[in-house]
Parts: sequence; C-alpha cells; structure tokens
Amino acid sequence: MCTFVDVMMFTYVCFLIGSRLIVQSLYLEECNNVLGMQSYEIPDEAISASSSHDEKTVGPQNARIRTELYGGAWCPKSVISKDSYEYLQIDFDKLTVITQVEVQGRFGNGKGKEYATHFLLEYQREDGGEWTRFRNKTGSEVFDGNSNTYITEVRKVSPPIIGKRIRLIPYSRYPRTICMRVEVYGCPWLDGVVSYDVRQGDKRGSEVDLFDFSYDGMIMDNYLTQGIGQLTDGEYGDTNFRLDKPGFGIKGYEWVGWKNDSIESGGPVEIKFKFNTVRRFSSVTIHSSNYFLKEIKLFQRAEVYFSIGGKYFLTDPIQYQNVQDSTLENARNITIPLQNGVGKYVKLKLYFDAKWILISEVLFQSVMLNGTFYPEEAHATEQPPVSTSGHLTQNKYPKIEEIDVLKPYGTDIVSTESINGQHTRASTKAIDEDYISIVIGTLSAIIVILVIIVVVVIVRLKRRRNSRRRTLMSATETSLALKLNNVHGSGNEKVSNGKMYKGLAIEDTETSKALLNGNVAGTCIKVTDPNKEKEGSLVVALPVDKDFGQKSFTITHHSLVNPMDKPPNYEAFYAAADVISSQNPDFLSLQGVSGNSIYAVPSAGLRLGMDHAVIEFPRENLRFVEVLGKGQFGEVHLCETLDVTEYIQDGNIAKKRISSRTLVAVKILQTDSDDRARADFEREIKVMSALSDPNIVRVLGVCTRGEPVCMIVEYMVYGDLNQFLLDHVPDTNMSVPKAKRLSYGCQIHMGSQIASGMKYLESLNMVHRDLATRNCLVGTNFTIKISDFGMSRTLYSADYYRIQGRVILPVRWMAWESILLGKFTTKSDVWSFAVTLWEILTFARDHPYEGLSDEQVIENAGHHNRNDNQQLYLPQPFLCPKEMYDLMLECWNRHESERPSFRDIHMFLQRKNIGYDSKNDTFNE
Repeated sequence: MCTFVDVMMFTYVCFLIGSRLIVQSLYLEECNNVLGMQSYEIPDEAISASSSHDEKTVGPQNARIRTELYGGAWCPKSVISKDSYEYLQIDFDKLTVITQVEVQGRFGNGKGKEYATHFLLEYQREDGGEWTRFRNKTGSEVFDGNSNTYITEVRKVSPPIIGKRIRLIPYSRYPRTICMRVEVYGCPWLDGVVSYDVRQGDKRGSEVDLFDFSYDGMIMDNYLTQGIGQLTDGEYGDTNFRLDKPGFGIKGYEWVGWKNDSIESGGPVEIKFKFNTVRRFSSVTIHSSNYFLKEIKLFQRAEVYFSIGGKYFLTDPIQYQNVQDSTLENARNITIPLQNGVGKYVKLKLYFDAKWILISEVLFQSVMLNGTFYPEEAHATEQPPVSTSGHLTQNKYPKIEEIDVLKPYGTDIVSTESINGQHTRASTKAIDEDYISIVIGTLSAIIVILVIIVVVVIVRLKRRRNSRRRTLMSATETSLALKLNNVHGSGNEKVSNGKMYKGLAIEDTETSKALLNGNVAGTCIKVTDPNKEKEGSLVVALPVDKDFGQKSFTITHHSLVNPMDKPPNYEAFYAAADVISSQNPDFLSLQGVSGNSIYAVPSAGLRLGMDHAVIEFPRENLRFVEVLGKGQFGEVHLCETLDVTEYIQDGNIAKKRISSRTLVAVKILQTDSDDRARADFEREIKVMSALSDPNIVRVLGVCTRGEPVCMIVEYMVYGDLNQFLLDHVPDTNMSVPKAKRLSYGCQIHMGSQIASGMKYLESLNMVHRDLATRNCLVGTNFTIKISDFGMSRTLYSADYYRIQGRVILPVRWMAWESILLGKFTTKSDVWSFAVTLWEILTFARDHPYEGLSDEQVIENAGHHNRNDNQQLYLPQPFLCPKEMYDLMLECWNRHESERPSFRDIHMFLQRKNIGYDSKNDTFNE
C-alpha cells in the first residue's frame, strides 16, 4: 500500500517533469506559426533584395511561396555560385523567433526552370547591428534547397534564430541561375533578450564539453559577449547530463556548466543579460541540474542586479536563497521573483553549493515600459527595502560595483532619475579621490606580493642548488631504500637512473641520452659479497665521469620507505617509454608524431633497418575534413581521398555510402621539425608499414615529395570504439525500442579481435603501451582494428595523467609495474587489455576507477606492488558473466608470469563465442 509520503513524492516528481514539459512545449511546439509571406501579413515594403533580374516581374515582392504573381518568384541579377552574395531580406519589425524556412523554385505557370539547390541564412538582431551567419548544431551553414521548380521544401532552423531581420542567400556549388519563393515560420520573441555575456562553460572529463556551442556572438579570452546561445534556445537539458539527446555526437549539448575551481577567486557564475528595451521584470526561471551524485547541485543562492545603461548596476540586489534537495536528482525549473525590478540590463550571480553548476535555460517574465529612462551614475542609488518573504532577502550593505575611471577629470555627472524617482548628484572629484586611494592601495599590495615571491624563488633555487650539490658529492655512499622486489637488470627491461619514488637521482645528462639511445654501458648486477653490500641489493654501475669518477648506488630490498610518498619522476625513462635492451642498441625507441609513444620494438623479430615497400600517395588526392589530434611534432588529420583501390583490399575502412570517397587518417610531420623528429617519424613509418594483420590499422602510403611529410593510414567507418560503445545500449528486454543495441556476442567478438591483433604484436615481442577503446577503430560487420593516435585527441585528454606538464600517461589502463617502474612488456599490455575488455562490457559509460583521482590510482598501483591486500580492482560489469570477470582478474595478477598470454586470451574468447557470426547479427549496421 502506498503511504502518504510516497504519494507526495510521486506528485512532486510529476510536477517537476510536467512543469518542464509545459515550458518546453509552449516554446518549441507552438513556435511554428506562419509569419505571413503567402498571406501578405509581411507587406511588400518589408521585403527587399540585393538585386533583381527585373524589379517588377521577378523583384523581391514576388518571392511569396505558392503564389504566381508576374514572373512568379524573386530572381537575382547575377549567376549564383559558392562565392556569390545575393540575398532576399525580410524585415519583421520586431524581435521574432524563426524555427523553419520553406523554399520553392519558380514555376512560372510551367515555364520556369530556376530553383536554388542550396541556401544560407543570415540574421540581424538589433537595428544597426552585425549580420550573423547561421550555423546549425553541427556547425554547418548550408541548407538543402529544391530539386525542382514546384515542390516546396521545409527546413528546420535549429537552434532557432532570434532576430528582427533575416536574409536568405542562394548558394550553388556550380554556377547557375536561380529563383526563389519562400515562407518563414516562428513566433514573436516575448522574452526580449538580445544578448548575454558570460564566461564559456568548462569541460567535464573526456566525454562531456559543457560549452555554449551555439553562441552567436564574440568569444574573447574564453568569455562570451554580444550574442545569445543555448541559454535562450528553448531546449531543456535532461536529468542525465551525459545523454546525447539531439543525436549528433555531443553529450550534454543542452547544458552549459561551470566548475567551481575554474572561476577566479572561487566567485559566482555571473551572467549579464541585455534586453531590447527597458522592462519591468516579475520573475526569472532558471532550468538547473541537481545531479548531486556527480557533484552537481542547484546554485546555493542567487543575486539579481538591474541597470538602465548597462555600465553601472544598482548596488542592492535582490537575493534568493535556494532550498537544496538531496533526495531527487531531477533537473528542474527554479523561479526567482524579481519584485517588479526595472531595467534594460539584468545581471545574475549564481553561487556554488558543489563542484559544478549546470543550467540549460534562462527565461524572464517581463513587460515593456514606455517613457524616458536615463542611465545610472557611478554611485547608483539603492532601492527602498523590499518586504521579504520565503527566501527573498535584500542586501543590507549596498556597494559600488564599478567606477567610471574614463570620464574626464573635473566634469560633473548629470543627475539622473533612479527607478524609484530618487535623484542623486556626484562629482568626479570625489570619484577620482576614491579611485586614487584604490589604485595606491592596490599597487602597494602588488609590490609587497612581488617582493615576497622574488624572495621565495631565490630561497628555493638556492636550496635546490645546495641539495643537488650534496647529492652529487655523496652519490657513492648513498643507499636507496625502495620496495622494488621486481627490479631486474637483464633482458629488455629498463633502469630508470634512480628516478623513482623516494629515489635520489644522479643527474647525468650523458647517461640519460645513453638510455634513450639504447647504449648504456652500465648494467645491473647482484652483489653477493656480504662484506661490501647487504645481500639482495642491486648496484647500478654508471659510466665514468671525468669530475666525479665512477659512481654507484644501491637499491635495497628491505625497505622502510613508502614508495607512494610522492609521484615518480618519469623524465629519464618515459621520454620514449620503451623497454630497451642495453645489449641490443639497434632497437631504438619511437615516439609517434601524433603524440602517442608507439609500439616498442625490443625484439629482433622486427628490425627497424628492414625496408618495406611503402607506396608514394598522391598528395593532391587528399582533402582535409577535420583535425583528429595534435602531438609534439605534428598533427593527425581526417581526410577524404579518391582512387585508393590499389591501397585497399577490404571494405572495412571508412567509405562514404553515397560516393567512392574514403576517409583516411593522415599523420603530418611539422615542417619545422628537427632532424631527430624526422628520424623518429621515418622509423615510425618503417615499423607501422611492417605490420600486417587484419586487426591492426595499415599504412596505405606516404607523401614524402615536398612538405609536409605525411603518412596515410586506415580509418574505419564508425570511428573509434569508445564513441561507438557510447552510442549503443545492451540488448536486453528493457532496451529502448529505437536505440542502437549491441548483443553480448558482439561485445565478445570485438574483444576477441583486439586479442587477435595483440597476439600478432606479441609474436613480434612488440608492446603497444596505450591499449584502450579510444585506440581501436570500428568498421563494417563490427570489425576492429587497433590504432595508435588516441592520445593526441583532445576528446580523451582526461584519460591521461600529466607528469610535470610534459609526459602524459594513461595510468588508469597501465599495469602497476609500468606506473612505478616504467616497465612495459607484452604482459603489461595484457593488463591494459583487461581494462579495455571492461570498457567494452560497460559500454564505456564510466572511466576506469571513476571514483578515484589520478593520484589515488597511482597510490593503488603501490598497493599492488606491496601486495598488502589494500589494492582495488575494477568492479564486475553489469550483465558480465563470472568467467569473463575471472579472465580480467587473471590479467590483473600482480606477477607478470601468472598473467595469460594474448594467444591464450584469444583462444578463450573464441571458445566462448562459438557460433557467433557478425554478418548475421540482428543489430549489424
């Protein structure tokens, strides 16, 4: 039986959802009225054009849809191409929301042959303001037009345009004569907002950019000004802010969000609204997120300021104290009464109550006022006390927010009438005295702070210099106490020159260079003489230095120092992140131009000196599409190319369905790169061109004739696996009918292909070092190919932990020995594979160890190293069988020797997926 509390809770939820739907439906569903081209509600004098072939017969007044008048349409004088600029302009005489445009060619009673295949839109919001080119949510400007002279085509304008005038600009990729008839749909813009200024939103993790994507004003130093965007577009965000509700690949598009620590001095989010005229405001409604489990809460309190001129605001704001809800996470409308405040400008200050504030819509209730209004003076007058009730309060301590320091000295400020009829007069002399005092005080404080900073820097530098000198002098006597039971000195493993946790590093530039070039003379040896060293210690013999002689230091197994006390210094051993054998100097480390440290080659199974035929690719066949990522020495571009049949032998790479054009990834070396970067790029080409496996991307060709030097590699139809998973849901009885679904068999099929590709690398004793779903590409029939440029993509910047601002590590995917020792082997790739399989089975909905910070993940690696039963593992995914989770746990075994090989993993996954055929999968795209 339902209790009274249950009923009230249900009613409250229904109210929240219902109120939101009502507001949204009123705006979006009802704002599609015919604005009057066909009905002549828009008069002839409101329609103009840049030119007309003949003013009377095909002038702009004839551009009325479904109307045969004179010539039957508007026809511009010049031939239309992609570079022409002819337009049909419609003046609405007031702010109007445009949600749809309907276009038609010139029928001319059967004699017309002209129509526009495409068109653009421009709009003007304020008299005398700039004309703005419309872009839709995906950034496209071009609308599809007509394909004949008689059928009309309706095109949705999303986000909707808010303006007083609109221009339709015919567009054609090839020169042609066009004529147009049009109709416009929408409704009056009653809100009156013509612009708002606010700081751009922040990025949340690697997946969600809480930016104002549709903002149509200026962006200066990450500050939005003189435009409007998502806060006034009538689209309300979902409770789950990570949803891609519009379905075009941007999660949380409807939300704009700000992070507490990204605001200067931890202050509030400040939004300044400008209206078309002076108004009296009754309320403002803010649609806000309350996803408190993700550190997002309703704003704690709000302050609302009013202004006539927009430069100075009344100093006694209306304050609203919000009631926090820690029970329901529903996004909701919060309405703040504005007590009939008057102004042309309104400033909102929203104060944080958690790490994030997310809002998707701001709606004002107001009426326009007639009369003469004057802008405020520098000392704005305060309103009389407002009777407060509920959570509305009035500020007891008015203050001047801004001072006009640009007004000439000695001139008087004309007295103005405040909103409440009060008059004030102030002279700039008083203002200048206050200003001088403020400037003197500020400069004095700055000077004191600078002096303190200089002193601190000098002291720190002196201490560091002394510390380094003491370290060098006592290097031969120092013992390092570290719990490094797994440090070895043979094979292909790498010594880090003491730069580990609590390591006393011996700064030797030549040694570091030797390490990177694979020709270190010193080796690790086990000391057995008890009179010289304790048993079980390792001595690293470094090359002889002309000043200090031969140095050595010891690493003791019996340590009392916690290796997790501070993060490691990866400078020495992660510059290339290779597992290098000092006995095999031919196997040089490679760092990819895209930013990834690509495959390590510690085995003689694949020699870099071996030449592999790489086809010279015609540079003129490449057409730029977008930048996929940027690295230290170059970029990765997504390009279209033609005539690639001689390079491609399967249909899995990204071919467009309409044409024979193919998408490829192009790695580009910067033209100003030094010789070392060029040599690294050449080695990268040699290594990757030597790889031949159906589950690893192939090199299709190179462009070496001229600059820049490029390498062309495969790119798959559906992009990377991470985004592919996010666009799908599990195949269960609870799945949404029209959602893209993936079967469990398909997931295991994809994991099996990754294991197959890694088995091939394992056979060559090559190490990937960044295996994750972001580095896997998806083709037709769910084909998977392993790539290597995920690190370069800004989309995945949150997946990497930056060390000292330079080296970036995917610590959430790395084995403990890779994090702590810089040791990368095929067994550390096995660890990463298990995390990748975990991503697949969770549909990449969460980051690995989402509840931990990067530092805590590194600390967890220390627990794995010490095996102190405090180590954490990723949880078993929902709908994941125990046998699959057991496989993951085996891959996360502390001891490398006890982890399965990729050959075993591939065989296991194939056995568990017998009978699955991706071509016959119900959900095959």
